[in-house]
Amino acid sequence: MELTEREKVLEERYIRDFERSLKVRDRRDRLLAKWVARTLARADATAYAEELAKAGRTEPGDEEVLRKILQDFEKAGIPATRNQLQEKMKSLLFLAAEQLDAESTAERR
Repeated sequence: MELTEREKVLEERYIRDFERSLKVRDRRDRLLAKWVARTLARADATAYAEELAKAGRTEPGDEEVLRKILQDFEKAGIPATRNQLQEKMKSLLFLAAEQLDAESTAERR
């Protein structure tokens, strides 16, 4: 069964949107790791980003990432709530999307 032209366009758009969402989330996670590493006074933000990525692969969504950050903050004596971290993740998600959009616009010029 062949796809109609409209179906092909929709499929391509879906793939582009999905790839973009993965890139935005990856960027958000790297920004989050840098922020957490700074908050914990860790010099190894790249290593911490790997720790978060590993935690994120444990189960879908952000639950394991949130749990890890909350545990790390608790160990360091830094007060934080799940809601505060979710808000930070949300703001970093928007920042990541803006950064990728700006980079994409600059590349087209």
